[in-house]
Formats: sequence, C-alpha cells, structure tokens
Amino acid sequence: MSTGNRHQLLDALIEQDTCFAIYRLPGEASPRFVMQRSGAAALYNDMEALDGESGFVIAPFRISSGSPLIVIRADCTDLTEVDRTIIGKRRPEVKGERFNNIDKAAYSRLFQQFHAPLLKGEIKKLVLSRSKTIGREEAFSPGRSFFRAAEKYTHSCVFLFHTPQSGTWLGSTPEILLAGSGSGWQTVALAGTRFPNTGNISWDDKNLREQHLVTSYLLKQLTSFQVAAEINGPYTIKAGKLAHLRTDFSFSLPDNPKIGTLLKRLHPTPAVSGLPKEEAFRFINEQEGYDRRYYTGFLGMLDPWAETNLYVNLRCMFIGKSSLTLYAGSGLLPSSTCRDEWKETEQKLKTMASIVK
Repeated sequence: MSTGNRHQLLDALIEQDTCFAIYRLPGEASPRFVMQRSGAAALYNDMEALDGESGFVIAPFRISSGSPLIVIRADCTDLTEVDRTIIGKRRPEVKGERFNNIDKAAYSRLFQQFHAPLLKGEIKKLVLSRSKTIGREEAFSPGRSFFRAAEKYTHSCVFLFHTPQSGTWLGSTPEILLAGSGSGWQTVALAGTRFPNTGNISWDDKNLREQHLVTSYLLKQLTSFQVAAEINGPYTIKAGKLAHLRTDFSFSLPDNPKIGTLLKRLHPTPAVSGLPKEEAFRFINEQEGYDRRYYTGFLGMLDPWAETNLYVNLRCMFIGKSSLTLYAGSGLLPSSTCRDEWKETEQKLKTMASIVK
C-alpha cells in the first residue's frame, strides 16, 4: 500500500468514526497499527481497571464523564487488512469561525495566579498549560500529517488516534510513562526545557531543580510499589528543536503485575502537574481555566504479557471538523518568570504547528 493510500485510509477511518490508533515508536522505521473492528471501545473511570487489561490505552489528564479512560481492542494490527473501499468520502465543508485564544496579557494574569502559591511555599511546583486553536484548512489531512510528523520527529513517539469518545488526536512525545516486557521495565523523568541554537546546552538552577523534583517523585512512587529501580541520568536529549533533561529508571515487575495500580501511582507525574501531587492536581483543575482532556494524559499499547509502550501525551493537537487545537505547557517554580514560560510554550506549540500544511 502506498503512502498516499495509507494517509487516505486513516482519514477515512476517522470519517467512519472507527476506534483506531497508529503510532511510530522512537527509532523505529515503520508505524504500528491497532483497530477495533466492531463494538464500542472499553470505557473506565478508574486507572486500576487496567489491571489485567490489554489494548491501546488512551488516558486523560483527569478522568471524567466527558473524558473517560479508553481501551481500544486490538482486533486488527495490520493497516493493509483494512477495507480500502471506504476511501473517497469527502469531508463536508465547514464554514470558517473565529477563535478566542489566550493572549500574552491574559497568560501573564494566569501566571501570577499560579506563581503566588509557589512564592508562599504552599506548593513546590505547578505546570501551567494553554491551548491555541487555529482554523482547519479544507486540504488538511490527519493521516498525511501523521506521516509527516513521523518523518520529522524520529526520536519521539508519534501517534494518531480516534474514538467516538475522544475525537481525533495527533502528537509527538518524547516522554515514556511506562514501557517494558517480561522482567525488564522502565519509566522516565523528563523535565527542564531548552531551545538551543547550537549544540552546546547549559542548564540553570531552575531546570535542574525541576528535574530533581520529578526524579524524586518517581523514585518515591516506585519504592512504595516495592520496586527497586536502577537510575541513569540526568542527561540531555533532543525532541525536535527542543532539548530536555532526562533520567531513566530501570526495574523488574512481578510475573502478574498490577499495571493499572502502578499507573495510578505514577500519573500524573510532576512533569505535567506538580508537587505535592494532590494539591497541585486540584489547583490546576480549579484555576487553569480550561479542560486539558487528553493532553498531559498518556497513551499507547498495554500488554503485560507481551510488550507495553505508554507515553505521556505532550506535544499534541485535537483535530476538530473546522479547527485544530494545539497544546503546550511549562513547569513553574518560585524562580520562574512569565517571560520565559510564555516563550517556552510558544516554542513547544511549534512542534505541531510545523506539520500543519
């Protein structure tokens, strides 16, 4: 099947409201595909429901009736087996609309609101995010954009998924939440951001502190799960035009691991929420001003008996009928400045904006 046919087929699956996901893991040449042939995807309201489950998992930042935890059953894992007669249906033309996005002044007010409890010492870290909605051009193809992102972001997990409950999401993320098979498992602390113009990258105290907070949190959660981890890092990695600090955790799990229970302890990590976990999570949901939905949730194939690859949903967009909504966030500490954080989110938004053509 040619690349052209593949992207048309993915677009057609979206129009058919089919439950599917296609994703390309870092360093791999070919994407992997998962589709549910019939029936509705499994919906859950608690992470522990994933204990003993398998399938493609789509988890939101905060589980709610509007954004449930979704598992796509892997009935079909070969895109070439999908019926190609569904190709050719045109998307109905949608009239243009105006979008009210947060501007720099409004972001500054929100930054001050988030920064206040950090300065008072009430919270150690908070992640402030924002979305940016742009018009969807008539010629825009989710499938074509997926293959464009896969070619451009070779060191990230690139994905496109659709279900009736979630809608359509496309993204590129460098952050592993949980991956492994057999006795070998890993998670990652990814925090700190630079957008260097050269190969020489230096890290200031703010970014090093942010990385330390995430590393300490993951170590504590793994220890509480009675897991002894080997730690490697922090070291610098590249994700598109951005650089991040990364620390790897390698460990073993029991023969019948309760993956859902472990995920509930890990998610959301301070890399996407803050510390202390409960206080930061509550503050964000009450004060951020919009619903993140599946942004800063996680996604990927879950199969405790074969191979699991779950990634945090970072650089992503929600694909609507007439619009595209891009997401970005940054970690705030007492030493953070509004100017730097705004600039960081602007750079992160470019990851998805650069493949929209």
